[in-house]
Amino acid sequence: MNMVDERFECAAVIFRFAGYWEFGGLELDYQKEVAEVFAKFAEHETVKYAKELDFSYDKVLKFAVHIEKVDGKFVFIEDIQSLFGNWNQENSKKFLELFNKFYIDTNYEEFFNSHMELYEEYTQKFVDETYGKIDFEWFGKYVDPSNLRCIYSLSSGNYGATVNDKIVYCCVFGNGGAVVHEYCHSFGNKLADKWYNENAEFKKWCDDSVDAEKMPWYNSGWGMGCEYIVRAYSILYRIQHGAGAEEWLAIERDFGFIYIREVYNMILNLEEKNETN
Repeated sequence: MNMVDERFECAAVIFRFAGYWEFGGLELDYQKEVAEVFAKFAEHETVKYAKELDFSYDKVLKFAVHIEKVDGKFVFIEDIQSLFGNWNQENSKKFLELFNKFYIDTNYEEFFNSHMELYEEYTQKFVDETYGKIDFEWFGKYVDPSNLRCIYSLSSGNYGATVNDKIVYCCVFGNGGAVVHEYCHSFGNKLADKWYNENAEFKKWCDDSVDAEKMPWYNSGWGMGCEYIVRAYSILYRIQHGAGAEEWLAIERDFGFIYIREVYNMILNLEEKNETN
């Protein structure tokens, strides 16, 4: 079994050398090997273009899950409308061309295939310790559990992406403990968008929680709104599977989500309302 994804891992190499900190880890021997093996391609034209994009986090995953390999070359899947936002027709097309060039010039396929045994080892550990214990049916109220997909990465992780409002991806790293969190983004972001635009109190909580120094990766009120909703649903999942509410509310509050109790109560009220309808 292998849940390490060639598309994402190759993209991670490109964005590593483009200077994106979240892809620059050196904790694992594998990461150190990647940094050493591909160092000679640090000035490759694909890397230079990645620097111009100024993308990070889930944008890289979104690109990876909207392409597929056909006859040794990567092409876009049939419908890529859900890719657009940060990506557009022009930069996605150009990056795909350069992505294929990088893939060929670096002989990345050989590198990836030569590590298959390692990928399988990490995958099995992840499945045994984390993924195999997830209650996928819990998500049935929000998404079709059969459409859930997971990528395990040795390069970077903890991102979510949904392809055309149907296939839901999470990409995780390390112990993979963010699986539930990332899956919750597929439905939580939509609710956050609605509440942020329609509920003045919720919007104020989100805006007031933005802390560029403590949490620079959540640098907008809307982004904080998505995190509040997803973290509240993640707490709900944990509580419904035996965890204590106060413990997890305290953890999130200490992390910087000072209104997590209020948002969690909003989620409880919504769940109760949906059950009675």
